[in-house]
Amino acid sequence: MVSFFKDKSAVAVFWLVLVCFGLHVHSLVTPPQVTISPADGFFYYVLNPLRNADTYFASLLYVFIIFVLALQLNFVLNSLHMFPRPSFTPALAFVLLSALLPAFNDISSALFACNFVIWILYQACKLYAAPNAKTSIFNLGLLAGLSVVLYYPSLPLILIIIIALAIIRPFNLNEWFVLFFGAITPAYFLIIYLFLTDKFSLLPLPRAVFDLVKLPLQPFSIITSLIVAALVIIWGIFSVKNSRGNVLIQVRKSWAVFFASLLLFIPVVFFMNGAYPSVLLLAAIPAACYTGFAFAGNRNIVPVVFFWVLAGLAVYNNWFAKY
Repeated sequence: MVSFFKDKSAVAVFWLVLVCFGLHVHSLVTPPQVTISPADGFFYYVLNPLRNADTYFASLLYVFIIFVLALQLNFVLNSLHMFPRPSFTPALAFVLLSALLPAFNDISSALFACNFVIWILYQACKLYAAPNAKTSIFNLGLLAGLSVVLYYPSLPLILIIIIALAIIRPFNLNEWFVLFFGAITPAYFLIIYLFLTDKFSLLPLPRAVFDLVKLPLQPFSIITSLIVAALVIIWGIFSVKNSRGNVLIQVRKSWAVFFASLLLFIPVVFFMNGAYPSVLLLAAIPAACYTGFAFAGNRNIVPVVFFWVLAGLAVYNNWFAKY
């Protein structure tokens, strides 16, 4: 099955559609819930009308978003030349990981924030060749700041763009100031608007967002799924590391940015209320990049085994597991 996705072709897109619908057909049979809260960020007010949406529309919207996110991520990696040759394995990996946990089937703020994360990582990795560097850096900060305002658990994006600027470009104090002003601009205008309209009540108290979170006891199938996903991701990380001798320096820097994003998104579940498990969708983006690389670069049976194990766990968790 994995071999169908190792080439960039129309056949791969066809199989991606089939896999996406196959793994997410549960969302078509059982319409996804709209799980949002004011502690998520201002996506709560944007997505609140979806609570009254038709269930069939919600099902199609969810599957459509997952498929588009997979294609976007695939485009970004191929555009940055992070793989030896173009393929659809990153899209396949994202579809697999996004179907792994039942909570991922909900329409959440994290689902829409994934689009911001993909394009922020893309713009960050493109800074090395930006024709107008300061404009690109300001836009990068602006996009990250807007993402945090819309979805508070995406706060690590601020650290990610700082790390990306340090990795991708040589130090220039003016560029760091530009990045800083870009990142605070959305919050600045938001505070002005709330002050003028006397709507500061829309902002939650810090205690409602930040806290030391003790995760509830997880079912055995969920723990198994997370362990298998972690093993696949680690396998992908080592696959990338072993291939670095044959790639350009800019590709290595891009992988460093994705690695930083993977490390920074995971701890959010322990420090922000209500972030688990939806925020793991953000971590699934860089995780899918590493998994897709391992799928594309290994010709043995290991990718096939991991594919069917992940697919099997996704089917079991969504259809048969009792929670």
